[in-house]
Amino acid sequence: MTIGGGRFYNGCAALYATSACISNHRLFMSWVVPRFVVYICVPMPFSIPVCLSRFSHHARRLWYGCLRYGRLRCAGLVLLAACAVGLGGCDMSSEPDIPEVQPPDPPEVFPTDQAPAWSPSGNYIAYHHDALWTDDTTDVSGLYVRDLEADSTWLVIEGSARSPDWRPDGERIAFSAGDIYTIRPNGSDLRRVTSFGSSFQPRWSPGSNTLTFGRSGNQEEVGIWFAHLTDSTFTKFGFGATPADWSPSGERLVYDKTNIFTADTSRADSTQLTNNEFVDNRDPAWSPDGQWIAWSPINDDGNYELWVMRSDGSDKQKLIERGRGPAWGPNSERIVFARPGRESDLTALWTIRRDGSDLRQITDPSRNPLN
Repeated sequence: MTIGGGRFYNGCAALYATSACISNHRLFMSWVVPRFVVYICVPMPFSIPVCLSRFSHHARRLWYGCLRYGRLRCAGLVLLAACAVGLGGCDMSSEPDIPEVQPPDPPEVFPTDQAPAWSPSGNYIAYHHDALWTDDTTDVSGLYVRDLEADSTWLVIEGSARSPDWRPDGERIAFSAGDIYTIRPNGSDLRRVTSFGSSFQPRWSPGSNTLTFGRSGNQEEVGIWFAHLTDSTFTKFGFGATPADWSPSGERLVYDKTNIFTADTSRADSTQLTNNEFVDNRDPAWSPDGQWIAWSPINDDGNYELWVMRSDGSDKQKLIERGRGPAWGPNSERIVFARPGRESDLTALWTIRRDGSDLRQITDPSRNPLN
């Protein structure tokens, strides 16, 4: 995506020539500045560019919404407007002398554990480990399963296998890697569900015959979809952001459109559960007993928080700062989620009780999961 850019005069930004792209959940920008180029990598969606932080709350919500629903050109224009307005108001009549400097080193990127899913038996947690760059050739990015009883971990499949979800019988795991796939927990019998790309965050129906997933693309393609596994057909649920999680009865879905909603599968009966001033409300997850919904709102600082509420939208409670991607344990008493670890800012996996007590870190992304 190529969009208008910025040239700096006395600390101000003027629309000039910049390119930006979104790749692998990170926003990469190159600002053309007199005599040198500065590259900025902003991890998505954990950070907001500094210029956007000076913009209004509603502009930030608009920017997140553009990114969330695949409107990348819209997101670029909102970002540039934020930079131009938030940093404007200074003298641009003359261009100052700028010293010769070299482009800065690219920012250091760290390994993460993310997108956990608790098995129906309660014994295992599937998740994506991003190893990034390491001298340990056995530490690879991929889909892993952690055995909570044996305190061990195994690799299911290597690569960009993200957003896992267990089939209700525990015999298969769905995940996204550009398309939607399913696989046995031991790494065998890999099956492809979609073949049109730009598909992500699958969730099994209670009856195991349908998957919800998100899709990006044009107006007709973007939104929440159903993959009907019995006949390999697809139908569109409608506009919204995934994950779209199922109620235990299979009669309703919970999903987000900036706020959290539930609806029946035909979308004839829709209920809004949140109405708050967060930038966005994401990652809704329905508890197995049907009584609770966990989700991750984004505050004005660009940080996630972990909250729970009753499935009718009542009794909202904040559990912890900087928690995202919740998944329920089978007894509906504990939640697994991603959050920076105790010893560093590396994103690790944690569990917590539904009342916010008994917080436990269960992975260390700085270590090879297999060691």
